[in-house]
Amino acid sequence: MSRIHLPRTVKTYQNSVCNYLKTIFGENNVKKEWNVAKDSRDDYTRELYSPRLDVAVGPFNICKDPYANDDISSIITTHENFLRKIWLNSELKTGSFSNFIHDKNKNPRCLLAIEIENSGSSKHMLGNIANVSIIGSIGIVVPFNDKQLSLCKRIKAYVTFATKVNKISDVFKNVLIVNKKNFFLNIR
Repeated sequence: MSRIHLPRTVKTYQNSVCNYLKTIFGENNVKKEWNVAKDSRDDYTRELYSPRLDVAVGPFNICKDPYANDDISSIITTHENFLRKIWLNSELKTGSFSNFIHDKNKNPRCLLAIEIENSGSSKHMLGNIANVSIIGSIGIVVPFNDKQLSLCKRIKAYVTFATKVNKISDVFKNVLIVNKKNFFLNIR
């Protein structure tokens, strides 16, 4: 088996991830640097805070169509094995894959919201985790180095603790943390 060479920079990693995901979900269903309000045909406009995801995988829910979420649910069913593989290789799993899929975001803008985390700031990372949770049916955070992975796991554990002691409801239950090597290997 040949050795896998991971892209060394965030940009080359992001480009490779996009290219691999396009082979799985189709050219038009993968967007890099996707502004979630761009081309919006619903009430979500650029007048609101409008994050830009590193990678977004559709179908995209940008209109007032009540059936758009059905398209996303259908894709989840179609790609269940792929999503299970990502889930199995994620950090801090709790419960079962079926519960995870059941707990997905019920009104997302896209199927997968992906952030490749390399900022160093815990506040920035917390914002990215919140964004992928809110925007994606399934959010994925890919820490780009060990320091970011450790910080991301601590933030997720903090939110899990706050949920357990009834401070908040579990707002990040649809978020996976997957180290860059595992994510890269599992989308190929």
